[in-house]
Amino acid sequence: MSDDERPENPLTSKSFLASAGIVGLIAVLGIVVIGANLISDNEGDEDGPAAIVEAAPDEEDAPEPAPSDSEASMCGLQGSDETTLDTAPQEVTWEFVGTMRAPANPDAGPGLVADDGFRQCYAHSPTGALLASANMTALGTDPKLVPQMLEELVAEGTGQDAALAAVDAEGAAADPSGVRMSIVGFNLMGYGSEHARVDLALEGSNGVFMSYTVDMKWEDGDWKRELAPTGDSIIPAAQIPDASGYIPWSAEG
Repeated sequence: MSDDERPENPLTSKSFLASAGIVGLIAVLGIVVIGANLISDNEGDEDGPAAIVEAAPDEEDAPEPAPSDSEASMCGLQGSDETTLDTAPQEVTWEFVGTMRAPANPDAGPGLVADDGFRQCYAHSPTGALLASANMTALGTDPKLVPQMLEELVAEGTGQDAALAAVDAEGAAADPSGVRMSIVGFNLMGYGSEHARVDLALEGSNGVFMSYTVDMKWEDGDWKRELAPTGDSIIPAAQIPDASGYIPWSAEG
């Protein structure tokens, strides 16, 4: 079969990539999975994130933790000491942001929602991290909100600089394919007081499933998206056969 006759890989096609929560930012936030150089492990990079799960110090040597304003939510949402999330959050309402439904919970966030749909401020908790990851993914489907998202909801560093440079050079365009993505499940892969990793299961209106991993950092009183120095996701998106193995969670209940 010639190269021209090979069927297009649905995972690497621009229409699929654009519908995965980034809307045309093909090189931004890690939806690109073309090329082995983008599938390398970024955990050891100098500018990469710290370990997700933090080791506790010896109780005898550990000083009494002092309250810190940096641990408080910017809009006053209550945090928690929990480090796991084995069931889907309750009391969640879903509404469209761009082309994807985004979840909200009165206790975990978003605590601040603008008239144009931009949303931020989440609880310093596993549930807050989950809500943040889902809402950031939905925000990426609205090209009008992408620049603000990169400015305000991405952790400071070389990753943010690279993502902003890509937007300045290429802009953000709406996805012309008509394919819409929906959240259908999640797994909390790791959680610490400063970092969280959430794996979202997304289903396309074309029947394709995708694993979309969101790394986050607690910064300035909110969860911020953490990127590799290239401006890509730390873990590239990957096509999966279905959402089995994920905790079910969707707008459909």
